[in-house]
Amino acid sequence: MERFEVSFNNKAVRVWFYTVLPAIIVAIILFIILPYEQNRFVSLGLSLINILYFIWFKVHTKKKRNKI
Repeated sequence: MERFEVSFNNKAVRVWFYTVLPAIIVAIILFIILPYEQNRFVSLGLSLINILYFIWFKVHTKKKRNKI
């Protein structure tokens, strides 16, 4: 198992902080502001962003592994 460096030198960590963390913050705010009926759309958007990030992460690590 290869090590994972949690620092801003790691591109995956930077992308997570630039995409997923703001999406989580916006989702929390929207959960508070929007009525209960609209919360499923916020959950769907947050799930979509997480899925897209992990797809990008898998592609990025596969490219990185093939480059070496």
